[in-house]
Amino acid sequence: MTRATTPGTIQEAVQACYDAYGDQKKIAGDLGIAGSSVSYGTEIQDVRPGGLGVNYLDRLGRVKPEAAAPIAQYFAALAGGVFQPIIEQGALAADVHRITQEFSDVLTLHAQAHSAASCDPNDYTQQEARKQIREIDQLVAVSMQFRASLLLRAEGPAQATVPFRGGVR
Repeated sequence: MTRATTPGTIQEAVQACYDAYGDQKKIAGDLGIAGSSVSYGTEIQDVRPGGLGVNYLDRLGRVKPEAAAPIAQYFAALAGGVFQPIIEQGALAADVHRITQEFSDVLTLHAQAHSAASCDPNDYTQQEARKQIREIDQLVAVSMQFRASLLLRAEGPAQATVPFRGGVR
């Protein structure tokens, strides 16, 4: 059963993790905890902020990576950033071409937004900003896919499972 949660809270992120993972009975079984403990992770209380232990969330994310995404998005937003999932695929040369293409798209939209054809050539309009955000998200995604490909080659599959842990040794 999905509990109503407050948007932007850890309880909402935990509930999204549960939704991505599947049935809460399965979650309780896979974690070896009571169903009430699983439910407790999304309960809103004034006494304690709610949530579920990070070790449990880590385990859910390792079994089903899509269950980790809502938690990553929550903490990235809390830290003032964004989370962009990486899908490892493609050859390195193709990755560089995709990065170049996406960067070109960002530059093109920037030029259009600041041209005489724009409703506000001195700034981005709301619609232009939304389009540019989509393009930047695509640029970030292909850049991080390229980074993941390089990390896999540099450190091997066993070390490349957590791509954002810092620099290469």
